Amino acid sequence: MKVVTLASGGIDSTLMMYMLIENKYEVHPLFVNYGQLSYNKEYESYKKICNYLKLKSSIINVSEYGKYIKSGITSKKLDVYKDAFLPNRNLLFLLLGSSYAFQNDIYVVSIGLIKDPIFPDQTLTFLNKAENCIKESLEVDMKILAPLIDFSKKEIYQLSQYYKLPIKDTYYCHLGNDEPCGKCVACKEHIAVLSEVSSGVGYIE
Repeated sequence: MKVVTLASGGIDSTLMMYMLIENKYEVHPLFVNYGQLSYNKEYESYKKICNYLKLKSSIINVSEYGKYIKSGITSKKLDVYKDAFLPNRNLLFLLLGSSYAFQNDIYVVSIGLIKDPIFPDQTLTFLNKAENCIKESLEVDMKILAPLIDFSKKEIYQLSQYYKLPIKDTYYCHLGNDEPCGKCVACKEHIAVLSEVSSGVGYIE
C-alpha cells in the first residue's frame, strides 16, 4: 500500500518511515517548508534520511505561511519556547499531504505525532476530525495514520537505536542553529529524554 509520509528530518518521522517500510508500505516522503527558522537544517537532515532509506524526497514550499502566521518557531522576534505554538500547523501538513496524495492516487497519509501531546493539534481527537474533514472535502476514503501515537519520546529513541537508524543525521532544534539552543520545546524534550536513560544508552552526543 502506498502512503505519503509527512517528514521533517527529525527522529520521529525517521522512525515512522522505517516502520512503515518494514510493514511493506510504499513510502512517499513529503517535506513542508512552512517558513520555520530551522528549515535549512531540517531539510538537510530530511534528504540524508531519505537517502539512507532509499526513498525519493519531495518538498512543498509554503514559506509565506510562517511569515504571516507567526510563532517562536517562525519568527526570531518571538520566544522560541513560550510562543512555540503555530496555529494549525499540523492541519496545514495534513491538508498538503492529503492533496499531494490525492493527485498521486494515494489514499493514506502518515504523520509522526507521539504520546503525551503538548498542543491541541497533536491529539487523536484532532486527527479523527481532520480525517473526516479531508474525506468530506475530497470525497474519497483518505486515511490518516499516526503510527507513533502510543510511543513516548524515550521509547522512540530506544526503538531508533534498536533499529540502528542514523540518529546523528536527524535534527530537532527549532532555531535552526548548528548547535542546539537548549531552550526550545524540542531541545528541552531531547534533554529530558537523555536524562531518563542510563549512561550506557547515549542516543545522541
